[in-house]
Amino acid sequence: MSRSRIEAIRAGIDVCETKHSMKRRMPFHNYHTKGTYMLTLVVEGRKPLLGTLKGDGFAPDGTTEAPRIELSPLGVAIRDVEIKKVSAFYPMVEVWKLCIMPDHIHLIVRVKEDMPAGKHLGQAVRGFKTGCTRAWWRLTPCGEAQRPCGESQGTVTGRAPVPGASPSGVAPVPGISPSGIPAPHRPVLYEKGYCDKILLRDGQLDNWKRYLDDNPRRLAVKRQCPRYFTVVHQIRIVEWSCQMVGNRYLLSYPEKAAVIVHRACSDKEYAVLKQKWLALAENGGVLVGTAIAPREKEVMREALNRGYRLIVLRENGFPPLYKPAGESFAACARGDLLQISPWEYHMNRRTISREQCLQLNRLAEQIATVVI
Repeated sequence: MSRSRIEAIRAGIDVCETKHSMKRRMPFHNYHTKGTYMLTLVVEGRKPLLGTLKGDGFAPDGTTEAPRIELSPLGVAIRDVEIKKVSAFYPMVEVWKLCIMPDHIHLIVRVKEDMPAGKHLGQAVRGFKTGCTRAWWRLTPCGEAQRPCGESQGTVTGRAPVPGASPSGVAPVPGISPSGIPAPHRPVLYEKGYCDKILLRDGQLDNWKRYLDDNPRRLAVKRQCPRYFTVVHQIRIVEWSCQMVGNRYLLSYPEKAAVIVHRACSDKEYAVLKQKWLALAENGGVLVGTAIAPREKEVMREALNRGYRLIVLRENGFPPLYKPAGESFAACARGDLLQISPWEYHMNRRTISREQCLQLNRLAEQIATVVI
């Protein structure tokens, strides 16, 4: 919570919190000030309007068959024209990196100085979304055959100017009312709202850049191995109804071991257990664990690095369009990973309770002792 809001509350002043349109945005972050963000904007209905995926997800980098996005005319217009208008209308906002996928885009942006009074990052994003929508209108006869739009992205009097608007802030585009609101049957390009991630720690920016560069390959791999990247619900494991992602055949492997290290376990006992578990995995067995406690995490991490087969139990479920990250993604593509959660997905920040840890350990033991 900002200092100004805390002081206002102490003074008994009634103030209104900014209400964000997506839960994955920080509710008390000040979007008027300097900061670095990774933004994700999704095309309405996940339509692949921005480009086409080409190449082989398993082809080496630098080869002609390496995965890439072949941009549509709209994608080219966004890359070459619309993205440049962000800094033109908001000089304090720099676009550091852009990744255009068939049905969504990622941007890394830097707000290098505090926004003017009454302005915030969301207005710059809204202006960019409007510019992209108008580019779509110019390039395709999209307005006639589409459903009514679900979000007003036009310029409204008193709000920030948007790309393509006149100096007065009223856009001279057919189908736009004087208030700037699109006519009822002119569609918008992007879904309502957007997702942002805020730069908070060292190394995070480099991770973002690698993620954007790797996005076409990840999409190609996911499409080539759909059975390993599809969230499956209500799979029965003993008394549990679980969600899972990955290679479900790992459940039927006869050689499995639950990686559970109790608090009373000495260092010597732990070393013996670790050696035994890794030997089983080396011989083609499957390790089952939560990777929550430090020593359990150490075993599972080493097994993952060695390319062994793993079943990882999660406290949280899986959101729509979920896919594993980093080394877990590669393991999933090889068929060496299965992620399981006995609980539904939530977006709340929670610390896993001891009772939940014990329940997951019991599930791990049941998976390890039963061929499913």
